[in-house]
Amino acid sequence: MLYQVKAGDSLSSIAARYYGDRSKASWIASQNHLANPNLLYPGQQLQLPDLPTTSSISLVSPALLSALCPSLSSDAITNFCHALDLDLPKAQITPPLCVAHFMAQTAHESAGYAQLRENLNYSASALSSLFAKYFVGVDVNSYARQPEKIANRIYANRMGNGDEQSGDGWAYRGRGIIQLTGKANYQAFSQGWGVDVVSQPDLVATDPVLAVASGCWYWQKRNINAAAEADDLTKVTQLINGGTNGIDDRAHLLGIAKQQMNLN
Repeated sequence: MLYQVKAGDSLSSIAARYYGDRSKASWIASQNHLANPNLLYPGQQLQLPDLPTTSSISLVSPALLSALCPSLSSDAITNFCHALDLDLPKAQITPPLCVAHFMAQTAHESAGYAQLRENLNYSASALSSLFAKYFVGVDVNSYARQPEKIANRIYANRMGNGDEQSGDGWAYRGRGIIQLTGKANYQAFSQGWGVDVVSQPDLVATDPVLAVASGCWYWQKRNINAAAEADDLTKVTQLINGGTNGIDDRAHLLGIAKQQMNLN
């Protein structure tokens, strides 16, 4: 339906009124390609599409999500299933084999949709092992177990971030189901999806619709559907990960997804 904004309206109040759920504000913004969802004006027209209903065919069933993400609460499963039904079609991730690969990969990347913020709480030895090139001539002990300081160091001056003192590394650390990282990627996702996460980056971790949308955006940007439709787990993993880290667990999760979706 077409809705005309009235004085005093906000996206969250509109979402609460028409969907009974204030969290759907981000979806309204996305569907209407609003660069700044906080700027509405009386007379502005917004498209309010119908939400999937319980009678709709769901791309991701609660049983599938529960099998892949056993630590999720029933409320979280409901919220993520709704988010997946909203976001997957927008990124054209609808062929069953693509959905199976997407769910397996994102379940691995997010530890079962339970870790939507990057864990940067590294010890000195881990920093020396994983990020040695960023600590040449620097005492890693002065960074150990300080996630914000670590992020600002290892993500400085790349991926659109400023220098270490800018704080961009921490502000735009990995979030969402595929760990959207770097200011440039937050900007590109905001432009591509029509929701401002540059000024509010933590929405990618706290809003299920945007946590899923960020993964869908990245998947579409990398054209991962092609490898998924070829059922090429190695290629899909390389496109997600840059290598084949965790491929055994990814294969295990893909097997679960295929079994739940009757794709074996």
